Amino acid sequence: MRLPIRHIAGNLVFTTHGTTWAIWRVAATNYSHAPATAKRRRLKALEALFKSLTGEPMLLSLCPQVDPIAVVRAMVADVDMKRSPRYERLGHAVLDQLQEMELTGRTDWLAIPLPALSRKDAALAAFSAARAELALQFGLMPAPISMDEVNHRAEQAARMQAQWPTGVSMRPASEAEILWIYGHSARRGLTEPFLPDGTEPAVRGRGRTVAALGETLLAEGGADFTERRLVPGNPFDRRYVQVSSEWGDSYQALLALSEMPEAFALPGAAYLQQLDDLAYPVDWAARLVITPGAKAEAKTRKRARHLRAQAAEYEGDPAGPPAQIAKNEADNDEYRDRLMSSAREVEIRAMVTLAVWGTTPDQAQDRAAALASDFGATDYTFARPVGEQTSLWHAMLPGSRTPSVMTGYAQYLLARDFAMAMPWCGSQLGDERGGLFGLQLASGGARPVLVDPARGPRQNASASMAFIGELGAGKSVGLKSAVYNVLARGHLPGKPNSRGRAVIVDRTKEEEWARFANACPGTTQTVRIDQTAEVSLDPLRLYVKDSPKVAARFCESFLTLLLGVKPMDLEGVALSEAVQAVLDRPGPSMPALIDELARRGEQDVPARNLARKLRAVARKDLAAVVFDETLPVVDTARADSVVFLVNSLALPKKSELASDHRIERLEFEKVLGRALMYLIAAVARETVMKSKDEFGVAVFDECWWLTSSDEGLELLLELMRDGRKHNAGAYVGSHDPDDIGPAESEKGAIIRGLIPHRLLFRQTTRSLAGRALEFLGLDAADAELLDLVTAGLSPLDPDLTDEERAARAGECLYRDLAGRIGLMKVLIPADEAIRRVIHTTPSDYRAAA
Repeated sequence: MRLPIRHIAGNLVFTTHGTTWAIWRVAATNYSHAPATAKRRRLKALEALFKSLTGEPMLLSLCPQVDPIAVVRAMVADVDMKRSPRYERLGHAVLDQLQEMELTGRTDWLAIPLPALSRKDAALAAFSAARAELALQFGLMPAPISMDEVNHRAEQAARMQAQWPTGVSMRPASEAEILWIYGHSARRGLTEPFLPDGTEPAVRGRGRTVAALGETLLAEGGADFTERRLVPGNPFDRRYVQVSSEWGDSYQALLALSEMPEAFALPGAAYLQQLDDLAYPVDWAARLVITPGAKAEAKTRKRARHLRAQAAEYEGDPAGPPAQIAKNEADNDEYRDRLMSSAREVEIRAMVTLAVWGTTPDQAQDRAAALASDFGATDYTFARPVGEQTSLWHAMLPGSRTPSVMTGYAQYLLARDFAMAMPWCGSQLGDERGGLFGLQLASGGARPVLVDPARGPRQNASASMAFIGELGAGKSVGLKSAVYNVLARGHLPGKPNSRGRAVIVDRTKEEEWARFANACPGTTQTVRIDQTAEVSLDPLRLYVKDSPKVAARFCESFLTLLLGVKPMDLEGVALSEAVQAVLDRPGPSMPALIDELARRGEQDVPARNLARKLRAVARKDLAAVVFDETLPVVDTARADSVVFLVNSLALPKKSELASDHRIERLEFEKVLGRALMYLIAAVARETVMKSKDEFGVAVFDECWWLTSSDEGLELLLELMRDGRKHNAGAYVGSHDPDDIGPAESEKGAIIRGLIPHRLLFRQTTRSLAGRALEFLGLDAADAELLDLVTAGLSPLDPDLTDEERAARAGECLYRDLAGRIGLMKVLIPADEAIRRVIHTTPSDYRAAA
């Protein structure tokens, strides 16, 4: 086989038949789970681009193999491995895990043959190409393309790109990327070269290494190159091409789009984007012939005359002309009106080719049959012409001529109609570097999703994450996996004081977060808040050295919650004055505050009432954690993870917090528990924001207890607002997004806007699913999305086996730092100590014990 390539320079391909092609790498955008406004914006951008293109451009989308070693390198790139031995072992475990998977991606390209500047230029190019071919036939080295011609064509390609709208991002392809395209085409399903990133140096030899790509053999319907077959096989049973090279035999089945629906609209018309959702990888190419609207209009007038002549043939028939003729006339008139509605409108003759492959001919043909079946219900028909598999294979190569077989499958569309196919709308998630957080299941393989928890602050963005889902949907497992990522990746090269930190509030009776933190890398400190508390959370003692103002604010907020005092009432003013007086003296503490209020109470009734209330609280055994001066102040600076065990604290129910009337009648244990939880959250906030050398997260699972009060809501808001400057963030989880940021509250709306990472797990209640979709930025009334969230994510189908249910666990919709939304499966870290403690079901507890 001879590829039609003579020379490659930059993003230019000089072909053996005299034409020069320019190739660009296109940046895809997420579409399938994008907000409606983003979908409309992408449609308009594609339509504008297609109206700007001329000639015979080629759109290309390929599924490259992903190197497991490259994934692991991206995992460990920003980690000091000498100080992170467990993370190094995790990298080896992940490598073993990924090598057993079919890892794929998707990459998109635009290739355009550059027009000849003049007839003389075209003749000279054809003559030069013919002379080079003749030299090769005689075994001579053909003359290379001159640098003047390369520069001339490069300027021409740059001018062409400068005239296109900027809605679709792209850059010139590199020589290595162009060579990869041809290498991938010949080695689909085999060990292929991994996709370059465009930063490689220019190919040595100024494009002459393309000769090695021609050392392949194509066999229509497959062939045995070691034996001669006496009886040819049935061509109808062997509709595939065998591409043989030194790397093995690649079996590929090629399909052409032969029929489309008469009328279509989004989302069903986005058939090119829907290829990304199939259970196997699919490459596609679309060869276009673009004709200006004014020129194409002449053909519509000719067709109109032909249809009227057909109708006239039935004038003497009492039944009249067939209804199809009238329908064709109406369709042609509508097409003509749309074609002439804008001076920029164009007619696109689209010829679409798809490629699937397998390790055997049967697997390739089975995938081709499945592909045709998958689109059968939508009236998109894909044909596999007998004896034309090799021609269709060449049709997917930039630089080759359009095979004659493709003209029989041409579809005539306007720019918007073709844009509705949504080319270049593959899905990508996560960061370029970071821990392996999940797998995006798309294009028939697993796409690793890496998440760098500290990337947000480095790029002037928030690092906070929100996890939404019902009980058993995987929310807590996802939250714990994210915390593990923080603790395991915290040590950075060249920064001896760097580490990952997490402060966790554990409300579970089984103390699951404590068991999890003890299994994570680093040291763990548990702080038990009950009658046996061994440390003090007295805010006056905690923060007086660092910031008396912070101590005063936390103390006043804690006591207003505890005592039911309004800040601007007389009692609130008296409390504020007493707190300030205590902080102005050495040795401030809660007992000292009681004494100060008692002294002021001799002349001030509100102060006397406050002193009496505080003495009553101080006598409670559970209040010793704040009012006992003999307890040492808690020190959270040493440990990597700090877990507050608060299962002994009684908290009010959400229904009890619905009105001030019910709050005023709460039991004392619930009032004290609510106030102490605020104080613990304040300690968590100050701990994770203590040092900029450390990346820390405050973890609040079932966070309604924090956001149910204005004080707690303000505390969470401050953490998220200031976290970027202090290299910190908040990880919050709940069943309802209104628990994280109440939609009717101004502060709640701000909190929502400060959470870039959002994960939505299964939510079988449609009202809650709708609110969660809105929280992600999606259409809450979209029936397909509602069905996905309520029944499609980690389904509870009783017909599923335990193995199938385990394989579907952790599925969610993930919105990443860049705002892209996609379907992902959260992965449990490949750390045996974590696997034993990360689940929360009773059976898992018994197994772990």
